[in-house]
Amino acid sequence: DIVQELGGLEYENSISEARENAIQNFTLDASTGGTIIGEDGTQLYFPPGALTYIGGEPVTGDVTIEFIEIYSRADMLTQNLPTNGKKDNGDIVSIISGGEFFINATQGGNQLFPQVPFGLTAPTDSFDPEMTVFVPENCNGLDCDVVWEEDEDANIQGGEIQNADGTWTSAYIAPLTNFGWTNLDKWWSYDGPKTMVYADVPEGFNETNSAVYVSYDGEPNALALFDTYDTNLEMFTEHYGQMPIGLEVHFIFVSVQDGDYVYAIQGATIGADHIETFSTTQTTTEAGLTALINALP
Repeated sequence: DIVQELGGLEYENSISEARENAIQNFTLDASTGGTIIGEDGTQLYFPPGALTYIGGEPVTGDVTIEFIEIYSRADMLTQNLPTNGKKDNGDIVSIISGGEFFINATQGGNQLFPQVPFGLTAPTDSFDPEMTVFVPENCNGLDCDVVWEEDEDANIQGGEIQNADGTWTSAYIAPLTNFGWTNLDKWWSYDGPKTMVYADVPEGFNETNSAVYVSYDGEPNALALFDTYDTNLEMFTEHYGQMPIGLEVHFIFVSVQDGDYVYAIQGATIGADHIETFSTTQTTTEAGLTALINALP
């Protein structure tokens, strides 16, 4: 039987809309600089005169700072910003995030550029010295497919950040030199044998209209995306054989059809040559899916 392929435009648009809805806008005087504080407590500090126009002339007066801060697996999923890291040999492996961020500055619709480093301070429950800066290759705008690559020149330090109630929280402090997407991350290490893993999704779905993610039980700051679709097998896969055998995970299938999120969430323990089959799906709202993803172990 010929199965009709479902439309993919709704799912694609849902990702763009989720990113646009997450933008926080701030106004800053470029001459004096200053600090902005995001809803989740992230701070950005711009020194006086830090911004220039495209020709290099210094910017004066008010500018608009666009800012997205992502700390949850649900936001990573709805905005399609998984913690997939690209190693020097080209392998795509999992990384552990201390926060994903989009930062941009404009004035009157004109793109601005940082002339000197500006500071990102991200709160954390406990400082991890292995954390560093990851950025996507050839991706400066809001809408792009992000694969994170380690910034070899990055320098993250530990510090503290003062909360609104006067208490203090541990924080990562990172000087940044470019706008766009930034991720504070470390490489994920897991000893033991690894295997190829495939995900068989319901009929009518493929890489044009859906996605498959994997959350690791006990690791709330990571969300892997199966970034390859095998057209011969008609299955999603991570294609490098990097999934650890014995790992406890939850597979997440997601699409958007007729205004609803179509999803399936299945717990599993990774076995050799693992194939995860999604046979039934349910529908929910974005808020419903967010609650389900954030409730995973």
